[in-house]
Amino acid sequence: MIATILIGVFFLLMALAVPIAFAMGLATVAAILAHDTLPMTLLAQRTLVGAESYALLAIPFFILAGNLMNGGGLTDQIVRLAMAFVGRFKGGLALTSVLAAMIFSGLSGSAAADASALGKVLIPTMKKQGYGGGFAAALMASACVNGPIIPPSIPLVIYGLSVGAGAPIIDLFLGGVVPGILLGVALMIAAYIISVKRNYPTSEPVPFREIPRYIKNASWGLMMPVIILSGVVGGIVTVTESATIAVLYAAFVGFFIYGELKLNQIWPILVQTAIDTALVMFIIALSAGFGWLLAVSGLPRQLGMWLSSFSTNPVVILMVINVILLIIGIFLEPLPALLIFIPVLVPVVKAVGIDLVHFGLVMVFNLCIGLITPPVGILLYICAKFAGVTLEEESRELTPFLIASIAVLVIITIFPSTVLWLPGLFR
Repeated sequence: MIATILIGVFFLLMALAVPIAFAMGLATVAAILAHDTLPMTLLAQRTLVGAESYALLAIPFFILAGNLMNGGGLTDQIVRLAMAFVGRFKGGLALTSVLAAMIFSGLSGSAAADASALGKVLIPTMKKQGYGGGFAAALMASACVNGPIIPPSIPLVIYGLSVGAGAPIIDLFLGGVVPGILLGVALMIAAYIISVKRNYPTSEPVPFREIPRYIKNASWGLMMPVIILSGVVGGIVTVTESATIAVLYAAFVGFFIYGELKLNQIWPILVQTAIDTALVMFIIALSAGFGWLLAVSGLPRQLGMWLSSFSTNPVVILMVINVILLIIGIFLEPLPALLIFIPVLVPVVKAVGIDLVHFGLVMVFNLCIGLITPPVGILLYICAKFAGVTLEEESRELTPFLIASIAVLVIITIFPSTVLWLPGLFR
């Protein structure tokens, strides 16, 4: 009964366009009121527990580090570096967009931040070179799905903190590297095939002897994910401490290396970081009671019994879960979907022996595909605005990139080594 009320009220409120955090909070209140033995103080208690975690401090610091890098001139350096490598091929600017998004993903941890920083530069440039607006927007949106997959990643931090034992955040970060590279390669193959078919232009090739100069110019920014991962892997700092180091490093590079970060930019950056953090933390706090009630309602056990009726094969179970999550991702953004379904699905996958790090990457990767599926896909709206096209025009160009993304999802689902190989090297 609790699960029915929770889910029913939540989706009803979502249909009425109530913001997700309020929808979860009000659904929790409705379930408590319908159950005589549950006190209303449960909502306040679980909300505080949900937000009371030292490790959650990593979220605002990673957001701030990404915003400082955005304002510090790194975007142009990354675009130039990507162009130097792949601009010489057919559809060079399209390939550059994907490669630049892969590199930028290692700095921000946010798909929306990547789309905003890169989209406003690359999408108008693609249009000027003769690329279709819908194609440019769809490609950029699809490429920025990598933001939460390649470390650092805010959704992976949330997953690791929610699951606890069995899913160390550093293992999740390392596990995201290969899937992120696979996604970038798949999107570049799709973009290249389309570019050849439509005869999109080739950019002027950069002489190979000049490439080291481009690498040198971008190297300061490219070192940030290396610093984050090496510090945590080496046991020198925690993930939260690495996030604070990333902020100091981003400020140093922006002020003293690239020289494009100015004092008058700091206040707007701090305000934007506070807004972004508040949105994330508000959802996390109000999802705590929602997730706890789902867990105690017996829904995970019932779902496990239902899934076991299909098969006890881990791959089959993961494929069924993938279908469910792809549908959920159409309607929910990754963060609330993670917070709602982690307590439901993790007991199920543990029961059949699926590695929790592997499942974490599959779950995050799957839900991030929802960022480019209408009607909720936020990346579609961001990139359509920069391209000056309608959502319909952009969606018509989306199919090959969706197919490429789902193909990679299937690969990392069937072959756990694509996720677990790199973390295994450091154990």
